[in-house]
Amino acid sequence: MDKRDLQLMEILAQNCRISHTTLAQALRVSKDTVAYKIKKLEETDYLTQYVLFIDARVLGLTRYHLLIQFDAGIDKQATYDKIINHKNVMWVNTFIGRFDIQIIVDAHDGFHLNKIREELFELCEHKVKEYIVLTCLYDLEFTQLNPVLDLKTPFQKKLDHSFSELLTTRNFPVKPTFVKYTPTKTETEILKILADNPRESLTNISRQLKIDRNTVKQRIINLIKNKVIINFGAIPNLSKLGFVTYYMLVRIAQDTPYEVFKKPFTKLQNIFYAGRMIGDYDMILYLNARTPEELNSSIELFKAEIEQHIVHYDLLVQDKVHYWRQFTPGIYEGLQH
Repeated sequence: MDKRDLQLMEILAQNCRISHTTLAQALRVSKDTVAYKIKKLEETDYLTQYVLFIDARVLGLTRYHLLIQFDAGIDKQATYDKIINHKNVMWVNTFIGRFDIQIIVDAHDGFHLNKIREELFELCEHKVKEYIVLTCLYDLEFTQLNPVLDLKTPFQKKLDHSFSELLTTRNFPVKPTFVKYTPTKTETEILKILADNPRESLTNISRQLKIDRNTVKQRIINLIKNKVIINFGAIPNLSKLGFVTYYMLVRIAQDTPYEVFKKPFTKLQNIFYAGRMIGDYDMILYLNARTPEELNSSIELFKAEIEQHIVHYDLLVQDKVHYWRQFTPGIYEGLQH
C-alpha cells in the first residue's frame, strides 16, 4: 500500500464510476497504472465490493435490523449461506458479543416484516434463543471514509457516465424527510443492472435493455434527482488497514431532539454508519478503531456530546460482513408488480 492506493480507495469510495482518465489525472499517473492498482486492490481484498446505495424509503419500504442470538448447536455457516439468499435480505454480518448475527431487510409494512421474519427463522431451523427488531427511521451518518482514507484528494467532477457532478459525496446519510417515487419499468431494470454491477457502462446497459445510451443516462439522472440512488460506492476493507468495527447500541431518553442526535457526528471521524432507530435501542453506530484506546477515545467523545441523554448502551464486535446488496431481488420483484 502506498499513498496513491489510499487515494484511489478514497475517490472510488465517493463514486466508484469515476473513469480511469479522471483518476489518472488526479493521481498524476497513467491510466494503465490506475487500472493495475485497482486490479491489485481488488485481488488483495483491499477493495471488497462495489455497491449501489439507494434510499429504500423513497420506494415505499422500511428498513429493519434483526439482531439474533442462536441456540447452541446450530450450523452457523450453513445458516448464513441460506440467509444471504433470501430475496429481501440486503445485509448480513456476524458479531462477537450478545448477538450472533445482524440481518437487515426491507419490508413494505409490519405484516410483510413478520412474513420475512418467519421465513428467516425457518432458515435458522427455529434455533433462535433471543432476537430484537430495530426499525430504521433515517441515517445520522453514512460514509466509506475514515481518517486514514480522508486525504481530501482533489479530482474533476463531470456529468459523464460517472454522474460525479451530481453524485460525489464524502458522506451520504438520508434525511428524516423524503418524497416517495415510483420508478418506471426501464428505471427498475436499470437499478437491477446497477445493483449487479454499479460500474456497468452506459453502453452495456443500453445493449441489455435495447434502448439508446442517452435514455439510460437520463433515466439514471432522474433516479439520482428523485433521491432513489444516493451513491455508487467502493467498499474499502478496513480490517486490512488494521481496523476493527464495533457496534454501539444506544438507548436515548425519550423526546430527545433531532439536533442532539446529530451533534456527535460533527466531531467523530471514525464512524462508518449511524442510524436513528425505534425498538429496544434508539441509535446504532458502527465505529472503526485500531486499538482499545482509540475505541475508548471515540466512545468518550460521543458520550461527551450526548451523555446526559443516554440511558444505557451495549457494545458488540463485528466478526465479518457476509453479504451486502442494497437493491435486493425482493425490491425488484415488488416494483415489477
